[in-house]
Amino acid sequence: MRWVPRSFPVEIRRKLIVADLADVSEQQLEQADEEGALAGNRYYFDMRGFSWQDVRAALEAEIAIIDRLKSAEDLEAELANFEELQATSFDDEPALWGLDVGVVAATIALSAYGAIPVSSCNAGAFGGQHQSRYPYVAFFLPKALAQEILLCAEESNVGLLCDGNGVIQIYGQGEMDLVRFAETAWDRFRNPDN
Repeated sequence: MRWVPRSFPVEIRRKLIVADLADVSEQQLEQADEEGALAGNRYYFDMRGFSWQDVRAALEAEIAIIDRLKSAEDLEAELANFEELQATSFDDEPALWGLDVGVVAATIALSAYGAIPVSSCNAGAFGGQHQSRYPYVAFFLPKALAQEILLCAEESNVGLLCDGNGVIQIYGQGEMDLVRFAETAWDRFRNPDN
């Protein structure tokens, strides 16, 4: 089976009230790193501290894999090959850091901004079975970054919402929406005056 574009039935909304944003302590993050659980994600791993150069590298790597998946004669076989690469990669050369194709660069961009990514899912946009109904990245957002993340979400036309626990989520209706968010973040970083 070949890849076909997907659309996810979710309304794009952007609402961000700074007072609703949750704070996460260094102690909570240390405990999450030890236990592997944070904000409902039982498979949490620390994605803090990425640089803007990492964002550029993530975009290039992710787009290359997306192009391979989109052009594959057998999408599921190509996805299985990629997942095998992920499972056997080393920490110093991770295959998209173990994340789903379609959410990687957005996750790395949020980290470069200074947010704390918690969980993500591509909703099966590139094959496989996934639990989410739409592609998303969930994260803790320092209050000082709220306006910049909101502007980036608006410019890239992705959704941005805060859940009842103060965790933010960017999300999209299509498989490339969060890649577009990362591209927009990269452009905003390189051209802060635009």
